[in-house]
Amino acid sequence: MLYKLIFFISKTIGYFLVPPGFIVLLLIITLLLLFLKKLRAAKILLIFTLFLTYLLSIEPVKDMLLNPLENRFNFPQSFSCNYIVVLGGGQIYHSKAFTNKPAPSCSTLKRLIVALKVYKSIKKPIIVSGGLLRQNAYPEAYTMKNFLVRLGVGGNMIIEDNKSKNTFENALFVKRIVKHSKICLITSAYHMPRSMLIFKSFGIKAQPVPADYRIYHTSYGYYSFVPHIGYFRDSSIAIKEYIGIAYFYLIERFFKKV
Repeated sequence: MLYKLIFFISKTIGYFLVPPGFIVLLLIITLLLLFLKKLRAAKILLIFTLFLTYLLSIEPVKDMLLNPLENRFNFPQSFSCNYIVVLGGGQIYHSKAFTNKPAPSCSTLKRLIVALKVYKSIKKPIIVSGGLLRQNAYPEAYTMKNFLVRLGVGGNMIIEDNKSKNTFENALFVKRIVKHSKICLITSAYHMPRSMLIFKSFGIKAQPVPADYRIYHTSYGYYSFVPHIGYFRDSSIAIKEYIGIAYFYLIERFFKKV
């Protein structure tokens, strides 16, 4: 019960530490300043909020934030592991294309495609890791397994971890399955640095296999500097990862002192 409460609080606070929650919070503070007739402070904060929103919505800033994350690990030329572990990246709960059954989100789909590539190369069991975040829905692992089966992977070669709700729990439950075996860890490139930190903290030997890259690696043009919701989303994802990494080191240092 205590863990569920901590999980709920951390998730809720987390939403307001990254955009758009952080932007909403700044606007709420701006409104409070206006009600208090602190006009100068309100104007300054409003200008800052607008400028921040613009910066996070253009391609160069998005790339600047993502680059250290996505370039931390290179895609391997060969694979060496006993298990292929794919972390869930979300799902569509009632997809009309799947007759109202769950389907992988774009991020999860890209991870599964890379998992299929690794599987075809080494023919090792695949662990799909992702639990239930909403009531009256299927666990993410169930959706991931079904999709891999549709792609031709035998169901007997897929192991479900349908309990984990975050990266920490991904590592916790995967550890119980793989014991001391080496894994090929597949997740989005931006998520890989944090995932590797957490998995290594559990003593899991992991070969990073990044997927779902979000930097285009093309020259910038006019539209790179026009605000775009996709760039804003990617900037928010990167900020979330930096906060997650900082949180990991903070917690790790705390437990070392304890």
